[in-house]
Amino acid sequence: MKTSWAVIGLFFICLACSPDSTERQKGTGDRRFRTTPPSLLYFKNMRSTQYTVDEQPRSRIELYRLSKFEPITKRPAIYPVIANNWLEDEAYLFLQTNAWEAGFLSPLTISQDTSWSLEVLQLQPPTPVQQYELGLRLYESLKRGETWYAAAADSTFAPLFEDGDERSYFLTTVRDYLKLTDND
Repeated sequence: MKTSWAVIGLFFICLACSPDSTERQKGTGDRRFRTTPPSLLYFKNMRSTQYTVDEQPRSRIELYRLSKFEPITKRPAIYPVIANNWLEDEAYLFLQTNAWEAGFLSPLTISQDTSWSLEVLQLQPPTPVQQYELGLRLYESLKRGETWYAAAADSTFAPLFEDGDERSYFLTTVRDYLKLTDND
């Protein structure tokens, strides 16, 4: 009888110590976002020193932004952010825009031309899957040296990644993300 009361007491203690399910981000279960202990260890020990890290309040997701990106407002910029959801062993690739003085069209719209006649990509809805696919599309395209334009709030287009360093930093961040999720 004492053993069963001890087990019940231990169960309630464990239940009280577990994090509130409303405070954490649920994992997607998508293999593309999975991290492994070796890849996470490599990222944390070798690559994370190049990043600034913030934790999202209430979700415990760590946001890694490459430190080399400089804040600019005169031209559009898209920054990849690695979101490490360590409670679910997942990492996401988020795309963050800068505070461009012309303002981005909502939803985020990019094109490889300055007109609406060619293929236009929109980030709608901005889910982890959508951001991942758009981020990888940009990554592959930038590796080939292709140009991209962002739509301003007034529906005109302005060039993205004009600065060669911005292009390189974008590629570096996505490459680090792909290594973290064993997708390289």
